[in-house]
Amino acid sequence: MPAPAKRKDLGLLELVAIALGGMIGGGIFSIIGVATELSGRGATLAIALGGLLALAAAYSYAKLAQLYQDEGATYSFFKRTFPASHFAASVIGWLVLFGYVATLALYAFTFSAYLASLFPAQDGTLLRLALSAGVLAAFTWLNIVSVKNTGRIEDILVYSKLVILCILAFVLFRSADMQAVPFSLGEDLHIGSLLVTASISFVAFEGFQLAIHAYNEVRDPQKNVPRAVMISVVIATLIYVLIAEGALRAIPHEQLI
Repeated sequence: MPAPAKRKDLGLLELVAIALGGMIGGGIFSIIGVATELSGRGATLAIALGGLLALAAAYSYAKLAQLYQDEGATYSFFKRTFPASHFAASVIGWLVLFGYVATLALYAFTFSAYLASLFPAQDGTLLRLALSAGVLAAFTWLNIVSVKNTGRIEDILVYSKLVILCILAFVLFRSADMQAVPFSLGEDLHIGSLLVTASISFVAFEGFQLAIHAYNEVRDPQKNVPRAVMISVVIATLIYVLIAEGALRAIPHEQLI
C-alpha cells in the first residue's frame, strides 16, 4: 500500500513569513551599531550592499532548490553537489544543526529575560529558565501538531513585526535631522571599510534558507520557494535601510555605537 502523499499546507505568504522570521530580529539593531562604528554616515549604504550580497546568495539557494528539489538546504546541496566529500558534508550538517539549536536557545532565553523583568519579586534565574523551556516546548508542540497552524502563526507574528518596524522607522524620521549632509566617499568613508561593513551586515540577512526547509510542505514549490527566498531578502533589505537611515539621522552616533 503506497504511503499517503504529504499535505501541501504552505503558500507563498507563509513561506515569505518563515524566511523573514529567520532574518528580521534583534540582529538589525546590533548591526546598526557596528556599521555606524565602522562606516559612520555610510552605514546605510553598507547595509544596502549587505542586502545585495544576501540577494546574490539567495539567488544561488533558489536555483539549487529548483535543481535538487530537496528541503535539506545547505547540507543537502553540498552533499549532492560533492557526493565524494562525506566528511565535509557531515561537518556542515552538524554545524547547521548546532547553529539552529544555539539560535533557538538564544531567542528563547532573551525573550524570557525580558518577560521575567515584569515579575521582579520572583526568582529571576528559575523564572527565566522555566519561561525559556516553556517557549521552546510550545513551538515544538505547534510544529508537531500542524504545519498549517505554524504557518498561520508565523504570518501573524512576522507581519505584525514588520508593521512595528515600519512604525519605528516613521518615528525615527519624524524626529530626524533631514538637513544632515550625506557622506562623501574618500572624505568620510573608504571603500575598504564600506565593503567590510557590508560583509558583517550579511549576518542580519541569514535565515532566508528556512523557506527551503519547508520545500515538501509547499504548494507548487518549484515556483513558490524561489519567489519566497528572493522576496524576503528584498523586504528585509528595505526595512533595514529605512531603520538604519532613520536611526543615523535621529540618534547621535556615539549612542548608536
